[in-house]
Amino acid sequence: MINELTRFSSISRSGTLCHHTVTAETAMFFASHRFFLAITGLALLSGCVAQPAQQNAPNIPHALPVQSTELSVPKHGDFGHYTFALTWQPGFCSGPNGKSCTDSQPLTPLIGLHGLWASRPSDLIQAKLPVTTWWQKGCSVYNASATAATPQLDTNLSATLASVMPHTRTPLWVHEYQKHASCFGMQATQFFTTAATLRSRFVALPSAQALINSAGHEIEKTTLNQLIERDTGTLPERAVQFQCNKTAQGQSILSQIWFTLKTDSLSKFPRAEAFIKNAHEQDNCPARFLIPQWSAQ
Repeated sequence: MINELTRFSSISRSGTLCHHTVTAETAMFFASHRFFLAITGLALLSGCVAQPAQQNAPNIPHALPVQSTELSVPKHGDFGHYTFALTWQPGFCSGPNGKSCTDSQPLTPLIGLHGLWASRPSDLIQAKLPVTTWWQKGCSVYNASATAATPQLDTNLSATLASVMPHTRTPLWVHEYQKHASCFGMQATQFFTTAATLRSRFVALPSAQALINSAGHEIEKTTLNQLIERDTGTLPERAVQFQCNKTAQGQSILSQIWFTLKTDSLSKFPRAEAFIKNAHEQDNCPARFLIPQWSAQ
């Protein structure tokens, strides 16, 4: 349809995040003539949000949470890294097969918490357990016949998790502890406090606010990576990866952001020295995708 609108985001040369709206016909014209990327950088186009100028030092807010973010790992502590997973709630709750969150799902905040996942311990590597099996089964590979007990959390921490974790049909926080923490002997309160603190540190960054401001617009993956690295400093290869779901119409929409972090440097997040190269390509988002809004909006 000629009058259908296409929305997208870009960064101008001055470091400005710009949101643009053009007709689909116009977008196809520019794309076919290789001018589409060129015009997105013009600051004269409307819908631009000022971003910090490129600096040598990472752009990290001064007011970050001061809680300890180092985890005690009594068992199987010789794994190589953590995957710290955040959700973009409207995309995550769309699910691969339709709505995956309950009616109690809060509409804010938009950036939520999925989990903090230890990589395969060395004994499983030596046993040649496939990494994909570890991703699928987690702690249950150590004792498939047993279910880890549900941890007890205090009222304040439970309320925090309820406000930032997706409201799935079975409590996500229980699943996260049983699959990703129980076999390591991690104390539940410390585990979830650490994960929630890391989320708060990311949300405090300008790139997180820019992402929120981009809701309802398409964005280039390279643009989003550039925004994050303006805050963190230059990152190792695949240290940040994105997960997308698809709408019924086949459009890719952001659902998660995964950070690969060193096991002994969680306290340094979100600075670049907290990150480590990920050996596995897990990003499933195309070069350009939608930052979705809630369908009710």
